[in-house]
Amino acid sequence: MRQFSRNLMYTCTALATVLFAGVGVTLGSYKTVKLNVDGQIREVHTLRHATVADLLRWQGVAVSEHDQVEPVLTSQLRPTETIWVDHAREVSIKDGDNPPQVVYTHTHTISTLLQQLDVSIGNSDAINVRLDSPPMDNQTVTITRRSQDVSVTQETIPFQTERQPDSSMYKGDEKVLSPGVEGLAKVTTTVKYENGKATQTNTDRVVVQDAQNKVVTYGTADRPVIVASRSSVDYSSSGAMTMVATAYSAPGGRTASGLPAQHGVVAVDPSVIPLGTRLYIDGYGYAVAGDTGSAIIGNKIDLCFDTLNECLQFGRQNVSVHIVN
Repeated sequence: MRQFSRNLMYTCTALATVLFAGVGVTLGSYKTVKLNVDGQIREVHTLRHATVADLLRWQGVAVSEHDQVEPVLTSQLRPTETIWVDHAREVSIKDGDNPPQVVYTHTHTISTLLQQLDVSIGNSDAINVRLDSPPMDNQTVTITRRSQDVSVTQETIPFQTERQPDSSMYKGDEKVLSPGVEGLAKVTTTVKYENGKATQTNTDRVVVQDAQNKVVTYGTADRPVIVASRSSVDYSSSGAMTMVATAYSAPGGRTASGLPAQHGVVAVDPSVIPLGTRLYIDGYGYAVAGDTGSAIIGNKIDLCFDTLNECLQFGRQNVSVHIVN
């Protein structure tokens, strides 16, 4: 009986040793770690995961070669440890007319990302996102490169010709009073470009020197007709007309103007040819409009001859009557 009790005691002692050993192993494998994924922190309890990679797979946290994990995936889990996972954001950079560049970044702002890529933004350039905003996954950052080309040229301004009438000059005669001077303008042309392509052209024209008009005066007076006399002396005529001429003789008589009725005095219609006008009549010679007659109306003229025989010889004719200057 005493021997049986001793054997039972040995068996219980062995069993207790095994139980305590198993509990010790289990308690030693139990770990509590903090998992920080992209700033989101949670506490994880595990018994059976030995490495960081095991824990992440168990928690459904996928990582790629572009992501940052600390400690590294092959590290053994340690109690109270914090595991950091920072997923890279895939960003496409479209810079001007260059092909898109796909990058993976862990930066906190677009500005820092562009600095890492050695991409600068000029004062006139445009970007579709704020520089202080964080990069987003599958984001496209578009940079529009803007520039302008300014050219300055000079162009002449043609002068105009100003014509002025002058009654003291004959028709067909002209005189330049002022030769005219071309003006000068400064032309500034600004061409704006976006990504190397012209999008807008502005032209600014400033007159530096005004043009001065050319001034020409032209005659309005009728040019006189040169009439040859019997004495071969030329006279100028301000006009000529064709008239119906008749003849009369009144020896010793007086005309309406008081002149004696003799060769060289003719009767006219004063509304057509004023009395006292000097005339030259083809086929008759020089004369003075010094008489009138009730039958001499309009385009008619009556020529005075010294004898009746001369009147009969002249008869009635169409003659050219010149107004002598």
